[in-house]
Amino acid sequence: MANDLRVFHISPNKNKAFTWGDILALLLIVALLYIGVRIAFNAPAEITGPEISLSPGSLPWYAVLSVGRMTAAYLLSMIFTLLYGRTAAYNHRAEQILMPLLDVLQSVPILSFLPVVLLSFSAILPEKIAVELASIVLIFTSQAWNLTFAWYQSLTTIPQELKEASSIFRLNTWIKFKRLELPFSMISLVWNSMMSWAGGWFFLMAAEIFTVGSKDFRLPGLGAYLSKAASQSNYTAIALGIGTLILTVVILDQLIWRPLLAWADRFKVEMIENDNPPGSWFYDLIKNSFLTRWLSRRLFYPVAEWIDRKSLQRFPIVEKSTDNNRSQKLIGAILIGIFGIAILYFVYQTTEMLISLPPGQWRSVGLGVLATFLRVSVALIIALLWTIPLGVAIGMNQKLASVLQPIVQVTASVPATALFPVIILLVINLPGGLNLAAIILMLMGTQW
Repeated sequence: MANDLRVFHISPNKNKAFTWGDILALLLIVALLYIGVRIAFNAPAEITGPEISLSPGSLPWYAVLSVGRMTAAYLLSMIFTLLYGRTAAYNHRAEQILMPLLDVLQSVPILSFLPVVLLSFSAILPEKIAVELASIVLIFTSQAWNLTFAWYQSLTTIPQELKEASSIFRLNTWIKFKRLELPFSMISLVWNSMMSWAGGWFFLMAAEIFTVGSKDFRLPGLGAYLSKAASQSNYTAIALGIGTLILTVVILDQLIWRPLLAWADRFKVEMIENDNPPGSWFYDLIKNSFLTRWLSRRLFYPVAEWIDRKSLQRFPIVEKSTDNNRSQKLIGAILIGIFGIAILYFVYQTTEMLISLPPGQWRSVGLGVLATFLRVSVALIIALLWTIPLGVAIGMNQKLASVLQPIVQVTASVPATALFPVIILLVINLPGGLNLAAIILMLMGTQW
């Protein structure tokens, strides 16, 4: 499987120079943050979440709730990926803004989104709905960027002969998506889905329980269970929670991800066949079952054909005219002008808000940024020192990959924040103390 690994995470700009698109992306993020902060001012003065039980009997239900939130966030991420990545890949003007924006967004830690998202949602929605939606959106921010980069990379690397074939056969947008774009991207999307899902597990604790002053946001789930167990130093509950999480990860790996990998192998475009293609006992079981064949013949194939016929009727192949192109450019220019004026207004408001901060707070912010940068750099260097040699070894050795890949996936899914109390106890008396603990915590989040 390692020889077919296609987890793409690319630099979005073909030109390495800093462009106006990067500047516009930064201004847009500033404007969005300002809107979120202004809405957050209207949040309720006090919020108290439900009590989280540390009883072992609650773990199965908590696991179901967490998987449900992860699934909702993943579906939202996939919709975002297909729309955003396709727009960036096929519209050069949009690409100059969308890809720098995506690059900046995926670099912002999920904890930076937490206060703004939670408070702004709680200001405009009922408490229970706000907390659920905020949790899903926050998990989404740990999954979407990786998938979008993979989809964008696949669309921009489709061989020219395949594009010419789709033009010769006059495929409309839907048929081209179904028969060319999605199959060509499938292996990359499946592998990146596994990584994104693991990232969602890692940040589940932060997404299910969070406190801002007197506002206590929490949701029943594995993340909240592990967070409460860690805050109370209940090592028995931590062990049970991590055990349940690992069991859930293994079940999903065997029933979802392994079958998807085995199914996606059919979409390889290489002429050389792999001696050890990915396999799955569950995929073989359902593929050869009578029920699967009956459903495919009676339901899936007829529905797919009906959708294809409707798409051909509703979206036929239309030759592009010069007049249409001119009107589209005019509408686009007007929308960009309105959009730019709105961004400048919100940036101006943000500047006024920041200027009101006293110099002492700016000094603290600067020192905090410097300290964080140094810790992150050290964690990244340590990660590179051992992950690159091991990654080469896995890529060059099929047997080693078959053993280590599931171990890495399971280990990467264990939230480091659940182990943080144990890490502190082990290193608090060593040189560096909390700095060393913080580096270890970041290392557990970056190395995978």
